[in-house]
Formats: sequence, C-alpha cells, structure tokens
Amino acid sequence: MEQQLIIKKQRPPVSHRSTTNKQCRPKKQSKERKIAAISIMLIIAVWIIGIYRESADIEPYLHQVMPTADKIEKSALGNFIAFNNNQLLGYIAIGEGNGYGGPMQLAVAINLEGEITDLTVIKHLETPRWFERVFQNGLISRLIGKRYNDAFSLNSDVDGVSGATYTSRGLANASLEGVRRLAEQELDLDVPPKAPTKFIFGLPEITLIALFVLGIIGRKKSFRHTKKMRWFCMVTGMIMLGFVYTNPLTISMLNQMLLGFWPDWHTHLYWYLLIIGILFSMTVFNKNPYCEWFCPFGAAQECMGKIGGAKAHTLRSYQSKMQWIQRGLAFAAVLIALLYRNPGLSSYEIFGTMFDLDGNVTQFFLLGLVLLSALFIHRPWCRYLCPIKPVEAFIKHLQNWTSETWTKIYPKRKI
Repeated sequence: MEQQLIIKKQRPPVSHRSTTNKQCRPKKQSKERKIAAISIMLIIAVWIIGIYRESADIEPYLHQVMPTADKIEKSALGNFIAFNNNQLLGYIAIGEGNGYGGPMQLAVAINLEGEITDLTVIKHLETPRWFERVFQNGLISRLIGKRYNDAFSLNSDVDGVSGATYTSRGLANASLEGVRRLAEQELDLDVPPKAPTKFIFGLPEITLIALFVLGIIGRKKSFRHTKKMRWFCMVTGMIMLGFVYTNPLTISMLNQMLLGFWPDWHTHLYWYLLIIGILFSMTVFNKNPYCEWFCPFGAAQECMGKIGGAKAHTLRSYQSKMQWIQRGLAFAAVLIALLYRNPGLSSYEIFGTMFDLDGNVTQFFLLGLVLLSALFIHRPWCRYLCPIKPVEAFIKHLQNWTSETWTKIYPKRKI
C-alpha cells in the first residue's frame, strides 16, 4: 500500500512587529487627534485673547506729532485739533494703509495750509527688520512736507524702498488718506478725487502660475520627464521667486490669513495666488507642489545636496524628536502671531538672509549651518525646522479626520 504524502499548506509566520504596528496604529491615531483637537481649541482661545488685549493708547502719538501743542481735543468728525495758548496749530488724523503684513496706522499732523508737518507710526504688522529698513531709509521723513493735493505715487512722487514695496506703499497710502481727510473735513479744501487702485499683474504672478501648472503636470504618473521638469521648476523658483523677487512662502503669510488681514487683491495678487494655489492643490490633488517643486530655499538646499551627496535618512534615529521640535516651533509661531495680532513677529525663516543678504549675525550663522548641513543631509531646513511642513501635515490630518467622520455619519450604501 503506497503511502501518500499530504503536504499541508502552512500559513506564513505572523510578524510580531507587524502585529504590534497594527495594534499601535489606532492608539497613535487617537493620540494625534486629541493633540489636534487641543491645538485647535488653544488657537481659538489665543485668537480671542489677542482681540481683547489689542488696544493702542493713541494720546502719546498725538503729542509726538504736535509737540508744541498744550491742548489736543477730538473734533466732531473724529479727528483731533491741536492748540497752543488757545491758538489753533493744526489737525491730526489717524491714517490707515495696508502693508505686507496687514493694516498699519499713522498719526498724520497737518498745518492750516494742508501740509504734513509730522508723521509717526502707531501700529504696523510688518516683519521688524523689513520695517526697520524702511525707517532707516528715511521714507517717513520724505513724506513730511507733502500737501493734500500731491499724488503720493510710489517711485514717481515718493521714492520707495527697494525690497519693501508693500511696506512703502502702505505708509504712503496711510499718509495720503490722513492728510486728504483732514483737508476735506477740517479745512474745507477742494480735495482731488482718489485715484483708482492699480491692478498689479506682472512677471512675478505669471511665473508663479506657470510653476504651479508645471508642478501639477510634472507629478502625474503618465508624465515621462518628471525629474527634469522638477529641476527646471526648482531652479526657476530659486532664481525668480528667491533672488529676483525675494517673495517665498513664510509662516507670517499663513498667520496673516488666520488673523483675517486679507490685503487688497489689486496690489497683492501674488499673495492670493500663492495661498490659494497651495490650498487648491492640497484639496484637489492631495499634493503641495510648492514645497517639493519650486520653494526657493528648498531648491538651494538640494543644489548643495547634489554637491555633497546628501542622504535623506541621515538623522533617522532622531527623526521623531526633531519632528516634534519642528511642530513646536511652528505652533509657537502661530500662537505668538495670534496673541499679539502681528504676523510679522512670527516669521523665523532665514529666507531674506539667503536671497536678500539681509540679517543679523545669528541669522547668517544659522544660514551657514543649514547650507553646510545640506551637503550631507537632504533638505535639513525643510525636514527639521521649516514651519510650513507641520502646517501642511496638520491640514491633511484634519482632511482625513473630517472624511472619516463624514463616512461614519453617512456611510455609502451597497447596491
């Protein structure tokens, strides 16, 4: 009798590590969602606190622009009247304009002929070092002496500051708004009509749109020249958005959006294209082409990596710790901006130091350290310090959470 050998199919051994990972996944997901919920509540709380604590005592600024006045009182129209020994000296108004970071306020003092005698900044939301550049360049002093019927046109009637166009335009507009309001309301002068806001659309906006389109096309699986296209976009972004225009994405731009400081789209179309382009790409394509394809500083790091042969996982053992440091820095930047209602205070990127060669000793030291590290580590700033990555991950996490919740509430019916 022949013996038949029955070969039983054995199941592959179950990996203890894979089992542990499956068990840990729900716990990790639950932990991340708790952290996300706490973060949202904290952001809302700080946002509310920031609104309540925002109060500026303008009286010192009024005496600053009218130092010889012994009495300043409010007029019936909401402006201020300055006297000296009961003799009328002039008028003061609070002029407003939009800078790069948001609205700014100036105390504008005029004489009885409708000429600006002095100016002082009450509030601004610009990055401190950029505003300091404008202040040291003497733009405010050049606005003194302008009359209510002057044009105040930047770079033609008023010399702007190179690299700080939005800030310069905001100061000029705030001065113009203040002097013309006083001339019309208090001096009853014939004020020329306000010139319509010019729609600014040029090479920066065209370049940005083109890079977004190329970034979306190049990421398609059917596209054959992805690597070449990506390097073309990176080099173009580094040169045009970095060195030429010095206008990369920063955490202050996102905080400006959270604070509701939406600039005039006629003059800030680049801002809208950049923010909306990223949000649209993440929502529709679940990808952010900006960071990987044409971020100027990211491209600079990859160029350094090509020279030194950088590796992507050099600091793998410290990845988790570095990730939490990165998240902590980004979250702190958001809270600082919301608490002080000033997005300019939240920017800690070193982009300006790289592309505009402007910064202090610490910023230049950090820039040198990052570029040196980029020779051996793939995009060290992007991987371990950039605040945009945690924000992107947070948005994706909320998207997945919302999608799962929606599916549970309204499950798809099987046909």
